[in-house]
Amino acid sequence: MVLIFEPTPGREPEAEALLRSARDRAATAGWHCWAYRNEIHPGEITLFIEGPADDPSAGPHAPVFGDEIGALRALARRFEPVRSLVEIPLEAGTP
Repeated sequence: MVLIFEPTPGREPEAEALLRSARDRAATAGWHCWAYRNEIHPGEITLFIEGPADDPSAGPHAPVFGDEIGALRALARRFEPVRSLVEIPLEAGTP
């Protein structure tokens, strides 16, 4: 999963704290979470979340985050969830 957001000016410290919290919670659940600032537009942050391989015997995934994503959305003047390329068929006939 990828999220692109831009914190409201002046709210950057709160967004940074939420990103750290999200990363720690994801790591505890076995996921990887990292963020990058856009070099051309430094106010824009891209959050990447990568999970462990699916284990069908484990049942449905538990939520990775608590309220961090909702809180980031509330702090952002721009917030865009981006579909993973894995979810998008790249070739005809791909399920």
